[in-house]
Amino acid sequence: MKKKTNVYLRFCCMILALLMLGTAILTSCSKDSKEDDEGDESNSVEVSTEALPGSEDEPIPYMENFGGYEFRVLTRGAGAWTSNDIVGEIMGTIVDQAVYTRNETVGRAYNFTVAETRSNDWVATARNTASSGSDSFDMWSFKANDITALALEGYLYDLNEVPFMRLDAAYYDQALRKQGSFANRVFFLTGDLIYQDDMATAIMTFNVDMWNKFKLGEAYGVSSMYELVDAGKWTLQTFEEMARMTTKDENGNGVRDASDWWGFNYENGNILSLNIAANNDLLYKDSDDIFVLNQSEKQLTDMQNIMKLLNSGYAYSSLGNAGSLFTKDVQFIEMNWVSALPGFIASGVNFGVIPPCKADEEQKEYRSFITTYGSNCITICKGVEDANKTASIIELLSYNSREIVTPKLHSYLFDGRIIPNPDDSRMLQYIIDHRCYELCYLWSVGSLYSTMIGVNNADGVGLASALESSREAVESSIARKLERLENQA
Repeated sequence: MKKKTNVYLRFCCMILALLMLGTAILTSCSKDSKEDDEGDESNSVEVSTEALPGSEDEPIPYMENFGGYEFRVLTRGAGAWTSNDIVGEIMGTIVDQAVYTRNETVGRAYNFTVAETRSNDWVATARNTASSGSDSFDMWSFKANDITALALEGYLYDLNEVPFMRLDAAYYDQALRKQGSFANRVFFLTGDLIYQDDMATAIMTFNVDMWNKFKLGEAYGVSSMYELVDAGKWTLQTFEEMARMTTKDENGNGVRDASDWWGFNYENGNILSLNIAANNDLLYKDSDDIFVLNQSEKQLTDMQNIMKLLNSGYAYSSLGNAGSLFTKDVQFIEMNWVSALPGFIASGVNFGVIPPCKADEEQKEYRSFITTYGSNCITICKGVEDANKTASIIELLSYNSREIVTPKLHSYLFDGRIIPNPDDSRMLQYIIDHRCYELCYLWSVGSLYSTMIGVNNADGVGLASALESSREAVESSIARKLERLENQA
């Protein structure tokens, strides 16, 4: 879900753009026909050789007519994060239908089609076709931490080197573009072309009925949870206090079980999510865009507090239970992903959407984690015959996605509510606008992720020493990645 625009204006602009495109194509066809009459048998499509203008608002097509070209995309064919963000589905959700409409609209205007290959072993399929030198795919679109591994093997273009990629365009997520680069190389993007990156963004939801039942508004002197968030008071300490207040042995049997009230639920990935929300990163980047291990005192303190909360006994999963109780109306906070929202609505639970909590009130903004396990990507494969042709199609689809697909995402996420809550929409937009990667997870650096999981399972004991003992492995991992990039040059 990206920036909101006036629906009527968007519609008018889209119709005008299509009319202009149709006129351009008819003119081109008329010109081709005239040249054929004069004896030209080439039937070649027109190719623009002009440099791209400075505006980021509208792509310049490499070709006015792509001659029926099939734009081929490899996606994942199995798992919870499969999606329809490439070809869409005419009988699917309103977002899937919009993707289908986008492809039909742009493809008809520029004479190309979009084809998807779904593979249950997408990494092997990508590697096998790329290593053989086969021009099998224009783009790979699957989990980002698979993409980075394949990029280091030399199978993907650094998008900085593709002239017809307008990297600073508004239809690409600029914050994630900067965060996801390494050594000033950009191997993948996220943006309006795909929506799975939005679905893979971390959120918190709270049970409104439990908010009222336990009189949390009175305890904090606010009328709603949204007011607390807006005031900058939704912090790790507040989270722990509310978790304590909403955890209760409801049936009085002396055993905490699924029949009781619970403060929250968590999974292992929430450790990274909460650390990022506290304005920390296990890795940061220096002035040369190279990763550096973060061993700051602030992060150590925040991580200790996070692990203390996760092991406090206020979480249902702290008893070894994997499932959430959120949809059963007995769990106050759920740490999950945007993709969970339609299911929550279908369950009938009365919930609200908020960002993950800050470290403290001094922190200026809330931050959210995007899981690269769930997020799909925009890439260009080196085996493709004409990278500029591929880039131009990506540009055209991305630009039109901003007008056709993205506006439908918000409606879909809250579809099914009789009265949509504008505060939830506002919070969700804020979360999307303030999300970021955890680089150690994205680029698989030094096993930092599994190290943090291990420390958390030991109740946070030895966090500082664990980070220090990881330093050599982290630095060696970074050096190897740099060497592999240099060997590609």
